[in-house]
Amino acid sequence: MVVFLRLWYLQVVKAAELSDKAFSYGYGYVPKLAPRGLIEDRNGTLLAGVRSELVVTAIPEVLKHNPAVVTKLAYILGVSEDKLKQKLQNARAKPFFPSPIYAGVPIEIATRIAESGDDLPGIDVESQSIRYYPDDSDFAHILGYVWTPNQKDLDRLKTLKIKPQDYVGKVGLEAKYEQELMGTPGMEQVQLDAKKQPVAIVSTNQPVPGDKLTLSIDSDLQKLAMQQLNNVLANSPDSAGAAVAIDPKTGEVLCMASNPTYHANQFLQGIKTQDFETLKNDPLKPLYNRAIDGAYSPGSTFKLVSTLAAAKCGTFDPERVVVCNGYYEVGNRRSRCLGHHGPIRFEQALVKSCNTYFSDLAIRTGPDGLRNEAEAVGLGHRSGIDLPGEGKALVPTDDWLRTVQKLSKDQKPRWYPGDTVNLGIGQGELAVTPLQMADLACLIANKGFCYTPHLLKSVTAADGTQLPTDASDQPRWKVDEPDFIWPQLETAMVDVIEHGTARRARIPGITWAGKTGSTEHSGPDKKTHSWFVGYAPADNPRIAVAVLVEESGHGGEIAAPIAAAIVKRYMEEVGVLPKESSVALKVATASSAHLASFSSFKIR
Repeated sequence: MVVFLRLWYLQVVKAAELSDKAFSYGYGYVPKLAPRGLIEDRNGTLLAGVRSELVVTAIPEVLKHNPAVVTKLAYILGVSEDKLKQKLQNARAKPFFPSPIYAGVPIEIATRIAESGDDLPGIDVESQSIRYYPDDSDFAHILGYVWTPNQKDLDRLKTLKIKPQDYVGKVGLEAKYEQELMGTPGMEQVQLDAKKQPVAIVSTNQPVPGDKLTLSIDSDLQKLAMQQLNNVLANSPDSAGAAVAIDPKTGEVLCMASNPTYHANQFLQGIKTQDFETLKNDPLKPLYNRAIDGAYSPGSTFKLVSTLAAAKCGTFDPERVVVCNGYYEVGNRRSRCLGHHGPIRFEQALVKSCNTYFSDLAIRTGPDGLRNEAEAVGLGHRSGIDLPGEGKALVPTDDWLRTVQKLSKDQKPRWYPGDTVNLGIGQGELAVTPLQMADLACLIANKGFCYTPHLLKSVTAADGTQLPTDASDQPRWKVDEPDFIWPQLETAMVDVIEHGTARRARIPGITWAGKTGSTEHSGPDKKTHSWFVGYAPADNPRIAVAVLVEESGHGGEIAAPIAAAIVKRYMEEVGVLPKESSVALKVATASSAHLASFSSFKIR
């Protein structure tokens, strides 16, 4: 079949072009596109491959002067004329060169196009190695997709000193690792007979396929995380979310799920304008990678940072007793708590997520101590992950406050004790990404340091040579904390799962640490965002995880079971837990009556 396609390609598709060359030279040159490099997960599962397809190409400048050709071609292909025009518009960056405008042409239609001759000037059919994704939705936000370059792509690649090929990465890892994946094109010299038909291949400069990328992603874990988020979405149509898991010992990202998602393969055929507009205007924003760019109040998960801030500032005393009467009074304002906890110390305050205790801790630590610690653990900054589109989210520093309050550099921004209380319990202007919170879990698991999160594990050239990567085996940063704080924090986080707000995250056979959070937003009629962060096992961390589910309810009810399912599966894969034949943990959706009991809670 391959030989037949090659002969057909030379004798039919390229006949006219080679004939013109033969008139002057007696031979012609046929460019050979390099296959794009493969992408695999950490276990060798194929995530992005290539397959040979017949592709219609067009020279934009020729069709500009022959507009009727587009109408004829659309009729032959059975597609809308607008779709072809859009592809031509995208190809205007290279007006005098053939650009792919339709992939996956059946051979009978390709033959018809090739035999049209002068009826379709500027149109050609070629056999090309085309990218495809075996699972084009679960990994879409990580991998991205490829298609013909537009002017924006050309400008970007020119800045990187990369010569673009017929297909380039548009977003995701396809764009980030363009240089490694693109390969080197080849060229074939063909001898022509008196009838200007190819009779022999004189010489071949074979294309060199792109490098193979092996990712740190565990595809089974990624699919599980997406499935868990899908279960929530099925029960709550307005919900969306993200889950990130990292190996704290290396910074390798094990899964990075963002839901809802999209189908990357639809971009490979050249997505219809209407379909793209539908995706772009969807209120749930399926093109948006919430894992790295979603900005959310962290709620009570931030109490971990408040604890570290207090320890660093010398205001933390685990034996200090704070009396909780159901609120914390600051000025003429009362900040509500989850309940009336009475006299309470640190460990039980974290276990029960007592707002009163942490409001008191925040006031004694002060806003500068809280904000400085937030920045020290990586909040308000990009982590440097090897994926385009990462956001910084927000720590409300004095510089930021001066900007929004329109003050000069020598003016002190407005900040009130109530703002300090809000910050200490993870509310107010503070915003974080799920990736940043997974990073925070790594830092606590490592007792004060963490590595740059990364998706690329290794690069292999076409000849099998292992190539270097940018991943560092040195910690990205380290926070200076008194040694006593780490066992205090770990003990309390373990108790959060064993006896506290995250009891639904318990996993038989392992002891692990975590913290829940629930944050209000956009008015009282909305359900809270649901948070969970943690690491496992507590005594020898192998995985750190952060889960965020929008408008879904309490962190212990929604996010915690999702995190437990992810951790349990990974513990089975690495041999910490025996593998079970039964279905993995499922998200246990609370009844409306049960969730209603949490409706008056501000933060947890």
